[in-house]
Amino acid sequence: KLLLLSQSDFSLPALMPALEKKYDFTFSGSDQDVAQDCMGWSSYAKNWSFVKEALEVMCGELQMTGVLVATKDKQGRQACSIPASCEGLITQTTFLNQDEFFKYTRQSQFLFLSQVHDASPRVITQALALDVPVLMNKNIIGGWKYLTDQTGEGFNDIHDLQDSIQRLRENSAAGAYHPRRYVDENCGDQIS
Repeated sequence: KLLLLSQSDFSLPALMPALEKKYDFTFSGSDQDVAQDCMGWSSYAKNWSFVKEALEVMCGELQMTGVLVATKDKQGRQACSIPASCEGLITQTTFLNQDEFFKYTRQSQFLFLSQVHDASPRVITQALALDVPVLMNKNIIGGWKYLTDQTGEGFNDIHDLQDSIQRLRENSAAGAYHPRRYVDENCGDQIS
């Protein structure tokens, strides 16, 4: 028997009132090395080079709006570079406390997870607990167990990203996702 127990199964946020959706997506960058244009370990773990490639599609082709968390330095002066096509569409923030991150997540249609090298990304279950579906890299080392037909869509690389976004948009509009229900049935301190 295989037991898939992750730290991200525990200590989830309580269900909060829904907020008006202002953004298509939120991306959590952790604490990026902004001075090096997001080229350090955190950026590697978050697959920042892919995020920039994905932004060309999301902003340039699909005109999506989004929030890139922790892609500005702590003083809010310098930001990681993003494609010019994202001008006016993307909000970049400093490192945020959890409540601020949750607010942006709740104001978004989905949480975008580009990372591959992440064993237990807590932001996945946090978004699901906030009743927000995910668009997740299927190649992620950990966290893939949370991707179901109730929780969102996956992509393999830039070649199927746009199709995955389209499926997510269509399924969201049809009310096909139930991320909070999934979390209530499969995660949390009592169940895990």
